[in-house]
Amino acid sequence: METLKKPINIAGRTVPLISIVVSGLLLLCSLCCCGTLALPSSTPTPTPSPTSTATVPPTKIVEATQTPSPTIAATNTSLPSPTSTSPPTGTPTPTPPPIPEDAQEAQVINVVDGDTIKVRIDGETQTVRYIGIDTPETKHPNKPVEWMGPEATEANKELVAGKEVWLVKDVSETDQYGRLLRYVYLADGTFVNAELVKQGYAQASSYPPDVKHSELFVELQAEARENEQGLWGATPTALPPTATPKPLPTNTPPPSTPVPTEPPATATAAPAAPGEVIISYIFYDGVVKRVESDEYAVIKNTGGSPVNLAGWHLNAGNPGQDFWFPNFELQPGQECRVYTNENHPESCGFSFGNGQALWNNGGDCGYLYDNNGAEVSSYCY
Repeated sequence: METLKKPINIAGRTVPLISIVVSGLLLLCSLCCCGTLALPSSTPTPTPSPTSTATVPPTKIVEATQTPSPTIAATNTSLPSPTSTSPPTGTPTPTPPPIPEDAQEAQVINVVDGDTIKVRIDGETQTVRYIGIDTPETKHPNKPVEWMGPEATEANKELVAGKEVWLVKDVSETDQYGRLLRYVYLADGTFVNAELVKQGYAQASSYPPDVKHSELFVELQAEARENEQGLWGATPTALPPTATPKPLPTNTPPPSTPVPTEPPATATAAPAAPGEVIISYIFYDGVVKRVESDEYAVIKNTGGSPVNLAGWHLNAGNPGQDFWFPNFELQPGQECRVYTNENHPESCGFSFGNGQALWNNGGDCGYLYDNNGAEVSSYCY
């Protein structure tokens, strides 16, 4: 302690040693304090570590930009759908339906007229009447051949004769004559009922409850009428009867002196022409199913005097197929029908009384014999 109090001469001044020691200690403390304060300034330098975490989010953003690519592919696949839907809506004319799955196959063996055919189904012959249409008559027993009837029959032949067809039922199975009521299709999809209306050979004719395609037939008929096809074209007009001009009184001046004319020696009427009976027609393709009982042959007196048919007979082309006439006077111009198996008093009431068809649809001949067994008429078709 005494040593510390010993004075020391520094730069001409006398300073106790203890003062120097204390000053040194203070300097050392201040240096230590400054060192401690400077240390924290080096500590913030590690703070860049958060910067490394901040670089991670950009990686996530890159992944998010790749996800929209599936959406672009989805837009491309949806483009064709409007293209496939647009064509059907733009069809202006009525389109016949395709062949239904429940159609029945048949073979056409005969075309009766414009709206009736005979077909073979599973070895059995059936008469088919087209549904929903009507063509002019050619073989109606009580109507003459109508205008465009033969043309309608030919059009039907061109469509179906000898071909395989597909038959489709609506509601009814048959009509009152036992004919199958059907829509008829060809193998290529042609709807025969509709085609005949479209060409103008048939009219739309609705008979409930079989009205599935009535609207189509009416539309096609309107189209045919607008185009003036077939029935809707110019109808032939019959020439009016030529009027016989009556002589004017001025053209025939009266004689100044009347000259009497002598009467004929004998005022006798012209002698009547002898009776002449013929077979004028054979309705060979009956409409009654299978038996065709409504077939008939027409016998007509084309002469000028009555003919008694007692002992006469009509042969249907084969031995044993004979009808023997009773005591009956056929008047001049009168016609009588001989039915296969029906009785019609309004047309003389004659019938073979045969339980099956007599007249061959493929061609046949009828022969008429008088009471002496001599052939007086024949008719072949």
